[in-house]
Amino acid sequence: MLSQNIFPCLIVAIFWLTTVAPAQNIPVFDSNPLVQELPLREDLLSRMLAMEAELELLRHQSVALQPTPLESLVPGVSIQPNTERFEGNFSEQKKLNVGTDFYSLPDFDGGLVVHGHDVAMKLGGYVKADFIYDFNPIDSTDSFDTTTIPVGAPDRRNARFHARQTRMSFDTRWASGFETVRIFVESDFFSDNSQFRLRHAYGEVRSVLVGKTWTAFAHAAAAPATLDMEGSVSSVNRRQAQLRYTQPIYCDSLTYSVSIEDTKFIVVPPMGITGEARSPSPDFVGRFRIEDDWGQAQIAGLYRIGGFQETGMEVVTGTGWGLNFTGVGLVTPQTKVYGQMVFGEGIGSYRDLPDAAGGDPLGVLGWMVGITHQWSHGMSSNFTYAENILDNVAAQDMDDVHRTTYFAANTIWSPLDRVDFGLEYLYGLRENISGDIGIAHRVQASVIFRLP
Repeated sequence: MLSQNIFPCLIVAIFWLTTVAPAQNIPVFDSNPLVQELPLREDLLSRMLAMEAELELLRHQSVALQPTPLESLVPGVSIQPNTERFEGNFSEQKKLNVGTDFYSLPDFDGGLVVHGHDVAMKLGGYVKADFIYDFNPIDSTDSFDTTTIPVGAPDRRNARFHARQTRMSFDTRWASGFETVRIFVESDFFSDNSQFRLRHAYGEVRSVLVGKTWTAFAHAAAAPATLDMEGSVSSVNRRQAQLRYTQPIYCDSLTYSVSIEDTKFIVVPPMGITGEARSPSPDFVGRFRIEDDWGQAQIAGLYRIGGFQETGMEVVTGTGWGLNFTGVGLVTPQTKVYGQMVFGEGIGSYRDLPDAAGGDPLGVLGWMVGITHQWSHGMSSNFTYAENILDNVAAQDMDDVHRTTYFAANTIWSPLDRVDFGLEYLYGLRENISGDIGIAHRVQASVIFRLP
């Protein structure tokens, strides 16, 4: 626009200098017009060309400063959102970033983030394909559940391919006044007939969490990094609906949580008796956790009331309790160790074992140790050993499980960003009350494609 307005002015000025001024004898040039008039015209022409070049440069700069097409079409949406505004005091645990993590929730920043005014949603998940070969009989073909090892069964081998552990998650956050509200939903296909099932579905604001997620009795950061979905026989990996309150004590690194949670009981009735397990009360859980750059340590306690109703009779109730000590820490920047000890009465269902038999709660003792080492940026190994022992009662059948052990060793290689190849060896043992033993060996290979 400026270049269009200046040219008429320049033309008028040149006309005046070359025509009007000489006609009125205005002393614009030197007394010798033949010598001075031509250089002056050339000088004016060069100035005009220079001004035109500067105007063209300004025009290009003004176009570059215009909004991008996406920002013009969708007001309030930018290409790279500022996810810091959606941070809050949520339930995520600090990560030690050693080895592969299958338990922690995806980071909110980076990756696929859909956002608008005061709201953002992170899309997460991965595709995981598992290739499994069993050298011994085991009834759980997709996960290494050692309680399903048949004792005294004829020899058989089994091959299995599946992708049931594939997951999808949606982490949505929005600003509400001075608070940030969050809801998280995650599902996978690890159910009967590979149907879509719910893993997590909860909401958080400030110190309150409501919905389904890891029980407060568990400690996901101390769970083993196994390719096997089942994991350690002692590790508490139960997810259930709950109402949880978490608050720091003196400092952010030390917190306590209390929760009221859904319950599930597994009761083995006496011989010749039929009936159903009952849940007359929710489970009550409390825990203390300390976490820092070196790692985490946690102690959790559980109290519950369970029941059994014999067919045609009233409900008979009993109490259960448990303690779970867990920890994970760095011994070097590339190596972490973790461990656990859980014990109590009437808490076997937290590891898919019986809670009670013959009217009596069953005692349980479980422990686990493990180490994960990061060999390089794209390669890590993990070793885990765990054991569970049930304090059986006389009313149980001699073929009921008494002890299980679990060993896993793997190496995971990441040749490309967010693409993992893993190979794992698994060993399991089941011992019945009678003392009879069954063992199983398995090799599992996995390929994982992760969303950023």
